[in-house]
Amino acid sequence: MTASNERWMLFGTFILTVLFACFFVLPNYKNAEQATKNAVELEVRIQQLERRQVEVEQMRQDFSSMEAKVKIDCKLVPDSPNTSEIVKALSLDVDGNHVLDQSFTAGSTASKLQQKGGFAIQPLAVTLHADFDSIFSVIENVESMNRLVRISSLRITTKDLDSFGEAPVLEAAIGLHAMYDNGDFQDE
Repeated sequence: MTASNERWMLFGTFILTVLFACFFVLPNYKNAEQATKNAVELEVRIQQLERRQVEVEQMRQDFSSMEAKVKIDCKLVPDSPNTSEIVKALSLDVDGNHVLDQSFTAGSTASKLQQKGGFAIQPLAVTLHADFDSIFSVIENVESMNRLVRISSLRITTKDLDSFGEAPVLEAAIGLHAMYDNGDFQDE
């Protein structure tokens, strides 16, 4: 081969190399650069998502603990007094041994407590002739109810002090206030 042919071959190779670099290497280099930027952005998003998932899990745990606290500490205030529900929850079996007699008396609906958020009160009286454990179980049942019922008064007396061998029969009068929201309160 002659020198002029070699120059044309060298020049042609140079041109092909420049064309190859311009049409294949540079566009792919730009695509690789863009792909690297996208990969970095996606990694940042993944890290943010992982942090968000940890935050959401923490919020879910906080919500569960708050929900449990509300169930323990807060009581429901129904729309109506539901006196029969209270009587059913507090009724004991009259067995003649531990409980001799039990009666419930519902009073007229008292006026609203404007200072307490407009709740109305349904007074209820429970009278028992029973031993102390039975009377105390009624008090515990009031306290463990899932609705807002307040013990407003408690009077326990005994009539038979002469029975030393047996637990004395006590007479208890328990006054209750069952709170409910009938929706008739007015804003002041």
